[in-house]
Amino acid sequence: MEDRESQQNRFDVALASDLCVDLILRGNVRPKFHQQEQLVDNYALELGGSANIFACQMAKLGARIAVLGCIGTDVFGEYVLEQLNQAGVDTGLVRTDSQVSTGLGVALAEGTDRAILTILGGIAEVFPENLPLQPELLCRHWHVASPFLLCGLRSAWIHFLPHAKSAGVTVSLDTNWDPDERWDGIVELLPSVDVFFPNEAEAIALTGERDTREAARRLAQSGCLVVVKCGADGVVAASKEGEWALGPSEMAEKPSIVVDTVGAGDNFDAGFLWAWLQGQDVYQCISLGHSCAVASLGEAGGIRGQRTRMSKGREKQ
Repeated sequence: MEDRESQQNRFDVALASDLCVDLILRGNVRPKFHQQEQLVDNYALELGGSANIFACQMAKLGARIAVLGCIGTDVFGEYVLEQLNQAGVDTGLVRTDSQVSTGLGVALAEGTDRAILTILGGIAEVFPENLPLQPELLCRHWHVASPFLLCGLRSAWIHFLPHAKSAGVTVSLDTNWDPDERWDGIVELLPSVDVFFPNEAEAIALTGERDTREAARRLAQSGCLVVVKCGADGVVAASKEGEWALGPSEMAEKPSIVVDTVGAGDNFDAGFLWAWLQGQDVYQCISLGHSCAVASLGEAGGIRGQRTRMSKGREKQ
């Protein structure tokens, strides 16, 4: 039996991370070849990656969280570590490799829309042997983010997640969009997942259903709690025990301004999961998730606007 000291030293959450930075160019232009130079309005360098946004928000809410992954020995890798450490995320399991580049996304932003070019770099250099052999000694919950970008781990989850679950570790999953639109292997993972976080388009793509609630019900047949993020239209959730839905009129917090929608779904995941890990009911989990998503909308990137827990246990935006 695991002793009390070991339990206290565990992280609340751990995950493999798509460690990368986003270079965001903003301007109403379309790139042209043949060496045609164009001017854009501005640029920003942000910590990117769904896993990183999720991890930073969890840490700011009070979770002890660790990420594992791979970065290059370059300035972008240094920036990734700096930003994660400042947010309170443990990076002791991140390795550096002089033979790879740190993952990079170059985005041209126009309004709230973006065109993105991604260099996987170290994101593709995380492999099954990098996962913990005994996840129960590392954390009490394991979150899977960006499984289609973390391509070196695609074959690992079907074995790792049941292993973690059988050892008493709870599991959550957010696929993000599959660039190949094949969705291979996701449904097979769901029996080993406690909370599944698709957005509306992903839930429909996975099931072939046209109705979001029907898609949630169908996915929930695997036994997990399915939480479908519908953007401005609210949230739909389903499990074998029941169904829940909150529309825009029922959401307590409204965004006063929308600067950037990037990372809103990842911040929702973090808020929902932090409440869920503390035993709160589904509506309370949705409420905190929604609050974290709304907070992130007011700043560029997914990190700057995140909610932060105050020292006395209260939270601020």
